[in-house]
Amino acid sequence: MDRDKRDEGAEPDPNEELLRLARGIRGHVKRRKRLGGALPGEVGTPGPAAKPAGPASGAGAKPPPAAGRPTAPLPTPKPGRPGARSEPRPTVGEGPARDAADVKAQAAAARDLDEVRRGVAQCTACELCATRTNTVFLDGKGHSGLMFVGEAPGAEEDKTGVPFVGRAGQLLTDIVTKGMGLDRRDVWIANVLKCRPPENRDPTPDEKATCTPWLDRQIELLEPRILVPLGRHASMHVLGITAAMNAMRGRVHTIAGRPVVPTFHPAYLLRNPADKKECWKDIQVAMQTAGIPIPKREAGPGSAP
Repeated sequence: MDRDKRDEGAEPDPNEELLRLARGIRGHVKRRKRLGGALPGEVGTPGPAAKPAGPASGAGAKPPPAAGRPTAPLPTPKPGRPGARSEPRPTVGEGPARDAADVKAQAAAARDLDEVRRGVAQCTACELCATRTNTVFLDGKGHSGLMFVGEAPGAEEDKTGVPFVGRAGQLLTDIVTKGMGLDRRDVWIANVLKCRPPENRDPTPDEKATCTPWLDRQIELLEPRILVPLGRHASMHVLGITAAMNAMRGRVHTIAGRPVVPTFHPAYLLRNPADKKECWKDIQVAMQTAGIPIPKREAGPGSAP
């Protein structure tokens, strides 16, 4: 008779049940000793084929990992669009601006002109950083409330780090001192671009789009009473339009509540001196709009520098 079977209806013998249980326990203990620990299939322990993860005993020994469980947590996917960089963009003073988005963020975060200047000096957002000698930030104290905005630094400006110090800069200085009767320090002078384009070429649209947040933040912090953009590139940026120079000059525009009077760039006037008279007319309109007295001149307005 098979020992695992009983006659139907027979009462079980309690002593036989205890003996069977004892034999099972002894067999279970012997199998654990032969296999060196846990039996296959026991929860939280490896089977006989599992390799130990470290020393079996001694100081520093680590318990083997649980079967079926990873030894390290899986990485959590980061939110955001595919391909978006996950590292935070730098703020002013934490590193150079590396692209147009960084320039915009750093310029907006700048609390004062020193922070804008520092951001400009560290900027690597376009290829002009590789060819510049100095960044060109700002000149003047602006006591008159008038701000000139040029196009980009030239060779002399790149050497010195000061805007409008070459031949065109000397003509602008004459306009301020001889024409307006002011000291050059009484006005602010800045440029759309803070680095010199090689060979003094025109700024590219990408260079202007990348760099102009620095200028825009300068204007916000300085709060000039009037802006005088010099030349087509500066005038188009300040006015936010695309137009010929003669279509923009000769009148007062209002941008964000601030008067703007575009006029010719001094470099253009060096090539076309006949237009100095038209430039002087624009300068007088700007002075009147800003409440700056116009000096009396014996030779009349046509004798402007």
